[in-house]
Amino acid sequence: MVEQSFHLKGLRLLKSYAELALAAQVLGLVALVLVFPALLGLLAELPRGRPLVSLPSLAGSLALLALAGVLALVGAVLSLVAVYARLIPAGDSLARWRSVLASPAKLMKYGYWAALGLGILALVVVAASIAPLLGELPSLLRGSGTGIREAAALQLVLGLVGALLIFVIAAIAAFVGWVGEVMLLFELSSQTGVQGFRTAAILLILALLTSFISAIPYIALAAAFLPAALQVAALVVIRDSSLKALLPPPPPPGAAP
Repeated sequence: MVEQSFHLKGLRLLKSYAELALAAQVLGLVALVLVFPALLGLLAELPRGRPLVSLPSLAGSLALLALAGVLALVGAVLSLVAVYARLIPAGDSLARWRSVLASPAKLMKYGYWAALGLGILALVVVAASIAPLLGELPSLLRGSGTGIREAAALQLVLGLVGALLIFVIAAIAAFVGWVGEVMLLFELSSQTGVQGFRTAAILLILALLTSFISAIPYIALAAAFLPAALQVAALVVIRDSSLKALLPPPPPPGAAP
């Protein structure tokens, strides 16, 4: 009975994760769609050489960019909540239901948490590298303090290089967490008999593979939407599969209605 409660809790958390992540993906796609007309508007107006304050169309483009930024920020927050408040607890609960799910759940948990911690550390390093340069900004504007300028520039470069290395390690940790998530879905399909979890895992793999297409020139614009579309499809399948797995099993043949 206790194991069954972990099973139900894990599936409910997984369903909630899919819904929150789906909302985040939709907001991200809307933000991406808004960016393109805004950039086109800016590129169409800026070369004319007129004062920026006299361009109402430019104000509209900037408003679109601001709206896209807000939507992207909200989507990022929803993504963090989905992963760290829903997906990881779902893996922990499901691991207590079936021990075979423990390894994927731990891989997912440690990978995603390490990625978050390293990402925050990288941002701190960037801020610490820029802060001395901002403190010496008055001297730099006056053209004095050549030695200070060189020292601040060197510290900035070293800090940015260090932050970049930390970001790379964070990306590797996030990939480890993603591998754990895919493994969890494959194993969950075997344990529940719901093939939709396996389908979702395959869609996630395809989303990762197609993300490399966006680096190809001339098709980068269209290819940018393909991984997101596959990700959305995977989340929809995860949600539907969780609902299906939450349904009570059918009565055995010959059982009284």
